[in-house]
Amino acid sequence: MTWPSPASLLRHQPPALLLEEIVARDETTLHCRGATRDWPWPSVLEACAQTAGLLAGMRADGPDDRALIAEYRDVTVHAPTYAGPACFEARFDRRIFGFFRYAISAHGADDQLLLAGLVTLAPITD
Repeated sequence: MTWPSPASLLRHQPPALLLEEIVARDETTLHCRGATRDWPWPSVLEACAQTAGLLAGMRADGPDDRALIAEYRDVTVHAPTYAGPACFEARFDRRIFGFFRYAISAHGADDQLLLAGLVTLAPITD
């Protein structure tokens, strides 16, 4: 299946836009690919959060594109830096009141685990 570009769905613009392609999606999980570049761990964490934001926005009951990060939890950095293409995964974990929690992870091209943790997104209500 062909998916829209993350650039068409996220409000981020380069250089803050870190995702290049949606690779796969099912009801609870989204896989994205980032560019071949140098990835310091804060950029890896941000790309994971962007993946979670995309998945949240694809849910029928999900927040719109104004959602904000409410919390990072249990983030483990397995590689402080990485050079090359990276893959990012977000998997729906649960709803907490009006918030959306996702398990996130990032892997290098050699399937090396770069980072894993949880991110919680908060919808903006008018």
